[in-house]
Amino acid sequence: MRLARYCGFASFAALLAGCAIGVRQEMDLGQRYAAQLEREMPMVHIPAIQADLDLIAGRLTPFAQRREITYHFTIVNSDAVNAFAVPGGYIYVTRALIENARSLDELAGVLGHEMGHVELRHSAKQIGRAQAAETGIGVVGVLLGRQPSGAAQAGVSIAGQLVFARFSRDQERESDEAAVGYVTQAGINPGGIVGMFETLQSLERSRPSALQAFFASHPMAADRIADVNALIARTPAAQALLTSGTRDAPEFERLKAAVSRLPPPPDRQPTPK
Repeated sequence: MRLARYCGFASFAALLAGCAIGVRQEMDLGQRYAAQLEREMPMVHIPAIQADLDLIAGRLTPFAQRREITYHFTIVNSDAVNAFAVPGGYIYVTRALIENARSLDELAGVLGHEMGHVELRHSAKQIGRAQAAETGIGVVGVLLGRQPSGAAQAGVSIAGQLVFARFSRDQERESDEAAVGYVTQAGINPGGIVGMFETLQSLERSRPSALQAFFASHPMAADRIADVNALIARTPAAQALLTSGTRDAPEFERLKAAVSRLPPPPDRQPTPK
């Protein structure tokens, strides 16, 4: 499976629709969004934690097709289970998602999925549509599953456009397929992608509020599991890795343990007494 043909198709389709911004503008806006998020979100900048996250992400990034992109991966100290990508290659994952991932292959699948959104320019298309609209949603609201108020709302208004709106089922399927390609090329068990879906489904039943932000931008159709399983089944290299691929690694175990020791996230709700 080659991601390049999907990139070409996505770019061509966007050109026909007249809704995608140019690559240079995509990169410039990505830097602005990342700077805004850095000011507004409780980012985790602990060298040891970042090093292990980069080790995991570094298994995938060599297989990206867009050479103009330098990927940056950051953890957000939030109880909301979420991951999202900003144009230009800025990818964010919350501590809650890492805490709920059971193994490296599950987290790698999430990171690969978000890389797919960047590679396929899905957010660039969202921005193109948003440029003609005045309504949107704030970044803090997307991340935490609630809308900020007052000064916080004003602070996120630059990025509070449809760039973070709900992706279509086709876009999610394309990114799932990209994720399978990345983890397969990296020698990681692609079954971790399905495993993470199952983890999210279980969590939705027990803590639905924790998934509000994730499902706001990532529709979780039941057939996504079937689609990924079917893709793996018809991809010999991916099929072989179900038994021989990497499932876990010390860097994931270190990362998960370190994240669990972080100070309580600012969005954590107090326990009723």
